[in-house]
Amino acid sequence: MAVTDEQLRTLRAQLAGKTEEHLRMLGQLDPVEAKTGYSMLIGAAFFEAAERRFIRNGKYVPDAEVIDFVAAVRSVNEDTAATLDPVIAERILFAALDKGEIDDIDDATVLGHEMFLLAAMIADEGFSDEELDAFLAQARETADQWLSQ
Repeated sequence: MAVTDEQLRTLRAQLAGKTEEHLRMLGQLDPVEAKTGYSMLIGAAFFEAAERRFIRNGKYVPDAEVIDFVAAVRSVNEDTAATLDPVIAERILFAALDKGEIDDIDDATVLGHEMFLLAAMIADEGFSDEELDAFLAQARETADQWLSQ
């Protein structure tokens, strides 16, 4: 199985801030394929974004930057603060940076937190359409490699 064009377009809509379009497209995805392909695409994009954000000149940023980022994301509004558990969000980011484990956190919780954090990291990047497409192409390639293993 590989990431489908529909899954890629769905994530692109989310990351481009097209919430209604994203939700509509998400509802149209095949649930079985989405459980693997779309989830893997989100994970690959999350790892890519985390590395871009929290690794500079080949070195991890101080842990405080991860903690501050999570606090900033949670401060956007009350809904985000209520949805995004700061301890889990930090643990997921640290795990992406090979600084922890998240085996004890259920997959749905991880995926939900990754989606929030990914959207925030991409928003901070301020990508042009072309840059977002290039970022997603790389994430798709990574996700397809993971799916083939």
